[in-house]
Amino acid sequence: MAAAASAAQDELNQLERVFLRLGHAETDEQLQNIISKFLPPVLLKLSSTQEGVRKKVMELLVHLNKRIKSRPKIQLPVETLLVQYQDPSAVSFVTNFTIIYVKMGYPRLPVEKQCELAPTLLTAMEGKPQPQQDSLMHLLIPTLFHMKYPVESLKAASPFNLAEKPKTVQLLLDFMLDVLLMPYGYVLNESQSRQSVPVGQGSSSSSSSGGSGIPQPPPGMSFYAAKRVIGDSPWSPEQLEQCKLGIVKFIEAEQVPELEAVIHLVIASSDTRHSVATAADLELKSKQSLIDWNNPVIINKLYKVYLGDIPLKTKEVRIAYPNLCSFLFSIF
Repeated sequence: MAAAASAAQDELNQLERVFLRLGHAETDEQLQNIISKFLPPVLLKLSSTQEGVRKKVMELLVHLNKRIKSRPKIQLPVETLLVQYQDPSAVSFVTNFTIIYVKMGYPRLPVEKQCELAPTLLTAMEGKPQPQQDSLMHLLIPTLFHMKYPVESLKAASPFNLAEKPKTVQLLLDFMLDVLLMPYGYVLNESQSRQSVPVGQGSSSSSSSGGSGIPQPPPGMSFYAAKRVIGDSPWSPEQLEQCKLGIVKFIEAEQVPELEAVIHLVIASSDTRHSVATAADLELKSKQSLIDWNNPVIINKLYKVYLGDIPLKTKEVRIAYPNLCSFLFSIF
């Protein structure tokens, strides 16, 4: 008992010293240095068996959050946090808080560093709860636009090594499909009592089912799919366009099996933004001779998108956009 109490007091003293260091940090540089050094080990103390230690950590994190949010240029030790997040021995309480700071710090990184850590985001999502996987993919997708791929598709030179990660590939493809289906300007109301659903992908006007006032998800999607794409920080129409271009670029670089990505190109080629539709259409035409449109896998995916029957745990899904339906009819 005495030893445990002494260890707990030592931890409390350490946390108090971190508090004092934070309090004396006057410049952004000083604050950033303290955060880089102490944030990961402080988060680890959330696994302490002593309630007093955990409470002190929470007090420190509340103070830290206020300082970080008011200083958007402060960099967080994202790389170290990602390593800590993937530690199989870490308790869920630690990983749940670690990902909060990954989400906070990753968008602050220079684009080059984001691209460098992008493959780690994919690795980190393996075996994690789906909400956390969605959060990591929400960080990853905007980065794809800036990724550099080898001119010739050489697996050894590929930034993403997905050949032996079929589950991760499927998670990524499912999320990408939802992003490509997402209309520009869609607004999700948490209560789902009122939804702003665009008439077309390029506009954002309020709509309901047959004038009955029943809220509707975007065409081809469910409320769940829309919510996971929107995430904590909704993308602007311009950001969403860039995300879709990044996905097309990712597929062009053959980072995923061609057969699995055909449906993504079909959807993107029907996008209302010219840049997305043109890029996808060119890639689709370049693969035309390689695509077997009679392949049951491709037909099944196209049919599901046409009906809005996306295999997710949802209650209601809408049929796809008219322009996408027309394109699908031309294929069938």
